[in-house]
Amino acid sequence: MYAVKNHLEVVVRQMLEDYLRDNPIDCSCEKCQADIMALALNQLPARYCVSLRGQILTEFESHTLPGQARIMAEIVRAAQQVSASPSHGL
Repeated sequence: MYAVKNHLEVVVRQMLEDYLRDNPIDCSCEKCQADIMALALNQLPARYCVSLRGQILTEFESHTLPGQARIMAEIVRAAQQVSASPSHGL
């Protein structure tokens, strides 16, 4: 059986870690990070791959400047939203 993977999850997770390292928010617990990822991923097109070739193509696509800018814009928007209204008490 082949494993189907949304490559954007990996990219968003890494970019979110980088973003939070340089831009701390009120709460960056596991729950808030998951909420940020979910909000961002819901605004981005899924990039599923099954093969190594597909993974390489989606990695290349996500590393282009417009691709990275769009991903980071969604991460920032989602982080601001979660920071303003976390789904748990601070």
